[in-house]
Parts: sequence; C-alpha cells; structure tokens
Amino acid sequence: MKISLKQLLLAIAWLSITLTLASSLYAGYRADQQTLVKTTLETNFAYAQKLAKMTEDYLLRTERLLAYSANNLSPYLAEVDQQQLNYEAERLVVQGESLSSVLITDNQGMIQGTSSEIRTLIGKPLLDEAGIETLSTGKPSISKPYQTQTDKLVVFITSPIKDSSSNVIGLIGGSIYLKEKNVLYDLLGQHFYEDGSYVYVVDEDGMLMYHLNRERVGEVVTKNPAIEELRKGHSGSMRLLNSKNQDMLAGYASVPLTKWGVVTQRPTEIALASSKQMVKEMIVKSLPFILLSALIILYFAYKIAKPLEKLASYASDQLERDGHAPLESGAWYHEAIQLDLALTDSYSRFQDRVDHFIQESSTDPLTGLLNRRALNEQARTLVEKKVSFSLAILDIDRFKRVNDMYGHTMGDEVLKDLAEKLQQRTKDKGMCYRFGGEEFVILFPQIENEQASEWMNEIRIEVSNEMSAIGEPITFSAGVANIPEHAEHFLRLLELADECLYHAKETGRNKVVHMNERVKS
Repeated sequence: MKISLKQLLLAIAWLSITLTLASSLYAGYRADQQTLVKTTLETNFAYAQKLAKMTEDYLLRTERLLAYSANNLSPYLAEVDQQQLNYEAERLVVQGESLSSVLITDNQGMIQGTSSEIRTLIGKPLLDEAGIETLSTGKPSISKPYQTQTDKLVVFITSPIKDSSSNVIGLIGGSIYLKEKNVLYDLLGQHFYEDGSYVYVVDEDGMLMYHLNRERVGEVVTKNPAIEELRKGHSGSMRLLNSKNQDMLAGYASVPLTKWGVVTQRPTEIALASSKQMVKEMIVKSLPFILLSALIILYFAYKIAKPLEKLASYASDQLERDGHAPLESGAWYHEAIQLDLALTDSYSRFQDRVDHFIQESSTDPLTGLLNRRALNEQARTLVEKKVSFSLAILDIDRFKRVNDMYGHTMGDEVLKDLAEKLQQRTKDKGMCYRFGGEEFVILFPQIENEQASEWMNEIRIEVSNEMSAIGEPITFSAGVANIPEHAEHFLRLLELADECLYHAKETGRNKVVHMNERVKS
C-alpha cells in the first residue's frame, strides 16, 4: 500500500524537527566547546605568565638578598671568622625562608661557613659549576638542577663576595632542594585545583623542577609539545597530549632569567564537561516547543492533504472511465500517483500536438525537406559549438522555362523530384534544406570546402544524366563556402556561397564554384 500525502507530510515534518533540533544542539555543543577551549587556553596562558613572572621575581629577590649579605661578609671571610660566617648562613635560611641551605666559600672555592644542615661540608671544595663561574667572573649566577655532594637535587644561586678593591675573595650561595618542600611549592602549589588542573616547572633541558607529585621531580619529560616550545624560548597555549597521553589544555610561559618554563594545564574532558550539561538542559527546555510544533504540524498536514485527496480520487475515477493503464511515473505516494497519471496523459496529448506544430513549422510542405527556419537553427548550433562546416547553395538552371512550358504543377514535381535525389545522395554526408523557390541548401558538417565542392559536382553530374519529372534531364548551378575558412558568421557565409552561385550562373551554368576558386578568379 502506498503512503498517503498526510502521512508523508507528517514524516517529513518530524524528520525536519528532529534534524533541526539535532543540528542546533550539535552546533550549540560545538560552539560552547570551542568557547570553553579558547577561554581555558587563554586563562591557563595568563596564569602561566603570572607564575613565570612571580618565579622570576622570587629569583631576583633571592639574588639581591645574597648580594646584600655578601657586602657584609668581606671582613669575616678575610679573617676566616667561621662562627660569624655560620651565623650569617643560618640567618639567611631561617629568616629568608626561601633557601633550603646556604654556604660561603673563599676565592679558592673552599667552603668556610654553612647553615646547620650542611655543616659537614666545611673545609671541602665547592664542586658546583655555577659557583665556580661566579668566582671566575665575579657575577651572580643560577645553576641548572644538579645532584649535590649531599645527594640532593638542587638549584644553586650564588653571589660574589668582594673586598674594598672589588676583588673577588669568595662567594655566598643558597640552594633550593627541589625534591623537598621549598619556596616553589609556596609560590605555585596554591594554583592546584581539585578539577585536575595543576602547574609544573621545567628547566631548559625539560627536567621537572616542580611538580605536585614530588616523585616526578628530576624526571626529564619528552613528547610534550608545550615543553618543546618552552625549550625554544616561546610562550603560548595549545591543546595537547601530554607525556602520559592525556588530553590537556595548556598555557606555558618562559622565565627569561633562567630559561625555565612554567606550564599550567587542565584536562580537556573536565574543561568541556559543562557543555554536556548544557545540551541536556537545551533538550529539556525544547520539549514543550517540540510537542506544540507536532500538534500544529498535524493540523496543517490534515488541511493540506484533504483537498489533494479529493483531487486524487477524482483523477482516479476519470482514468478508470477513460480506460488508461497505469504509467511508470516514478510517484510513490497515493495522491501523487493519481495526479501524475492524469497529468502525464494530458501532457502526452499536448506533446503530440506540439511535435506536430514543430514538424510543420520546420518542414517544407512541398518537398518534405527541412526549411529555412530549420537551416538557421542548425547553423546557429554549429557556430555556437565552433564546429566547422561547408555550405552549398544550388539553384535549378532555367527553372522559369520549366514553369512556362509545362506549368507550375509540373514545376512542383521537378522540385520534389530533385529534393528526393538530393536527400538520397547526401543522407550520409550532409543535411538538405529547401531555401526558397528553386533554391536548395546542403550543410556538410566538419567537411572542408574542396571536398564539399567535389561531392556537389558528383551530385550535379548524376542529376544531369537522369530524367526528371518533365521527361528530360535538368541541371543546377551551385556555390560552396566554409566556416571558419571564409567567414565567421552564418549570414556572411550565405552571402559568399550566393556570390559563388551567381558566378556559376554567369560563367555558363551547370557547374559548381567554391569560394577558393572565386577568390582566385
């Protein structure tokens, strides 16, 4: 059983509502996700910049603290007042609360004073590269993370101690123990969120200097795009898979002073969780409108289908009375099938009449050949498609004498006889048209001028050797020209072919002249 129009309208309407709702929800969901991703990336980038600035400020403050202390240590170091040196080192650890331990060396790198935690190092040489650099250059320095003599992973910050003549007589250096609670935890730990967001710091080689999971401190991280960018000195934000293959939204910023990098990141799944809740709320809020739309659609589907159902019923009755068999129309629901059958029948009758009128308007009633109108249409098509063709205009020689001697009726017979002969001899080569009176035109598509002229000569000879309707042979003269060899437009081609025809008449009749001969003459 074929589906009815009312059922079809309901199905289409419901499908439209469903697809519209689904596309709206999906578009809203995607837009919300993109906004959340963008906002989270911007927020994390801003956090990373802020934390990088705080970290750099802390390091600069620590350098200044050590530099201030170094200015006061020159006399004590010169006298090797170990008690005073130890006191100053311990004071910096206790009061500064930013350094895990402090040591003081002479200009040979021998440790002369320390804070209490590393007192056993007194009298031993300093092995840290940053310290050695400070002694040789007289400038403050901050080391890369390294393993100390006491087997701790540290960052060492140093400042030179100079005498009144600005000679380097030693250094003071403070260590930050990376795997123990330190100032980085105080600075960065407060930015941890229970939603999975966290901060970490890496050095220029990708080593973790700070991480909430202290067991990971000292680990060199690879396959992390944000860290790769930091190692190049870049700052920014991106969505990435971290070294644990987790989808993250990360902001990152470099610390120019030390070439460290700060990364703040949040799991993408958590950042986008609110968009799923938004979709649920949209569905709940849309339900009343969907139900109302369904009722309105049901009402209008009934109103639209009712008159068409009546028309389809009427068309079905008419077709049964007229005895028409069902047609393969392609319609697939009941009302359309009935109406299509009726329209197809009406169109078929109309098309027969149109074809008849077209045939009559394009055909010469006397000879049955295509007429001048059909010639113009065919030539226009060939010119538009840029197809080359030759055209021959032929005219019966002394046709007036035929009409005068035998009458117009016999003249018509001669025209019909010649038309039949021309059509038989050109059906595989060209198309024949009656141009008017005793003139005929033959189109030779994609045939060169000389070849068309040769064929016309063959036809001329054959016609002149056969009896015509008046009991004697007739002859004709013809002119041949070609597009695009001789003309670009059809009307100009007709003029040139007609000139060749006229030349054939003037030079003796019963001959074919093509345009190339006309030009030479």
